[in-house]
Amino acid sequence: MRVGDHTIRTLAVSLAVFLLIFLKEPALAQWEVINQPDMGTISLILEEGNELFAATNQAQVYSTVDQSETWHFLADTLDTQPYGADLLFKKSNVVFFTQNVGGGPFNYRCLLGFAGWGPWVTLPHQTSALISMVANESLIFTLLNGISISSDLGETWTAIPEPPITGYIQLLLAANNYLYVNHGCQVFRTGDLGATWEDITGILDEEGYGDPYSCTTVLAMASHGNQLIISMYWGGGLGKLFVSDNDGATWSVLDDFPVEHNVTAIASKNSVLYAGTASSVSGLFYTVDLVNWNDFSSGLQSYDRSVGQLVPTDEYLFKTGSSVNSHRISLVDLSVDEAVGLPDVFSLHQNYPNPFNPTTTIKFSIPHT
Repeated sequence: MRVGDHTIRTLAVSLAVFLLIFLKEPALAQWEVINQPDMGTISLILEEGNELFAATNQAQVYSTVDQSETWHFLADTLDTQPYGADLLFKKSNVVFFTQNVGGGPFNYRCLLGFAGWGPWVTLPHQTSALISMVANESLIFTLLNGISISSDLGETWTAIPEPPITGYIQLLLAANNYLYVNHGCQVFRTGDLGATWEDITGILDEEGYGDPYSCTTVLAMASHGNQLIISMYWGGGLGKLFVSDNDGATWSVLDDFPVEHNVTAIASKNSVLYAGTASSVSGLFYTVDLVNWNDFSSGLQSYDRSVGQLVPTDEYLFKTGSSVNSHRISLVDLSVDEAVGLPDVFSLHQNYPNPFNPTTTIKFSIPHT
């Protein structure tokens, strides 16, 4: 009987461990398709707190305050061609929209007043489409006769000195008192509105892949706490992620990122970094320490895994870039392990007839967590 007693005790311990694991394991969040606005499907999306703004492929702008359950025109309908959205940007109480189609008008803005949003009005500048904007607390930066700044929400623009490069400039980010731009894989920053520019490329165009690949461009850049994260493209669907702890003065490669596919979108929320690829195979990942990465693609079919934008509200992470639909998923909750907790006590009662019969009954009790 001692062997039998030992076996029963082993079964009891195994069952207890199973119960603890089963009860502790939280349900995994899954991506779900979101509702679309009435006119078109979402092309561009941005957030402010728990409010979302979206521009559709029919060149109309909507907003939602219920996490995309219902959409409403931001103001009146835009007098645009019914296709194409090239810029959706928000600064303070103004939303900007650009459609680079035909002979214009191209550039619009909508002001939030005491009575709500609207109406849409054209910006004074209409000789070219303003298809790129970034902003800090006081200024908007755009590409207009080089790099231009506005301190009056787009009413007037003033050119600033450009970095010492020849070719197309891309605006990356305005953060930590710096403006970051790139040309190809050359990355520059200025802290004095272009009076001086620093080449901060460093290893960004060196740490990558051998022939026939070479560094081509910057795909994404974002602030993550007091760090900067940047995604470099090496061609052929390959890329590398880098991190800087000193505003871009030096960089370190994130070799622990689990796939070689290039990252097209980066988002940071509540100390969690999210990264989405352009691959239908790789999908999305998140990390809290830049070392251990977790797959975050559950619920997405292969044709929905590629990512255009990642936009976090206070509750959900939204993504564009799927073949047709846009999606959302609950944000990663870092407190889930502490909140759920493990029961300190459990009771395993006498089982009958015994655990070696074809059927047996095992009673247990465990406190709710």
